[in-house]
Amino acid sequence: MDAYGSAWGIEPVGDGDGGGLCGELSTWHAPAQQRPRRAPRVPVDMSAGLRQRGASGVSVQVLDLSAHGFRAATHLQLPEGADVWLRLPGLEPYHAKVAWTEGHYIGCSFERPLHPAVVDMIARKGRG
Repeated sequence: MDAYGSAWGIEPVGDGDGGGLCGELSTWHAPAQQRPRRAPRVPVDMSAGLRQRGASGVSVQVLDLSAHGFRAATHLQLPEGADVWLRLPGLEPYHAKVAWTEGHYIGCSFERPLHPAVVDMIARKGRG
């Protein structure tokens, strides 16, 4: 057993003839647009407020919305995992985490899903 295995408490599997655990570890992640969705995204085009923890709110343009998250255009440079609060028209701020960033776009995941009726109401407002 090498130093890494013994340091982590990993014991060899099998009788030493190579019949233990083997495989390949993949660290590839699909681009954000190719990841499976937990709920359908609804295209919207609406201004909303976005605030980071301990910072003032800024205006962002929400481009799509689902019960589990949203995509927005912003000038902010937000790291993945950052806590943000989204204030949609007519609603209290809603806590989310930045899931991905690409240029001036962010995708965020709500800490608690929105009710489908709330998504429908916002979608109607966002379409016109």
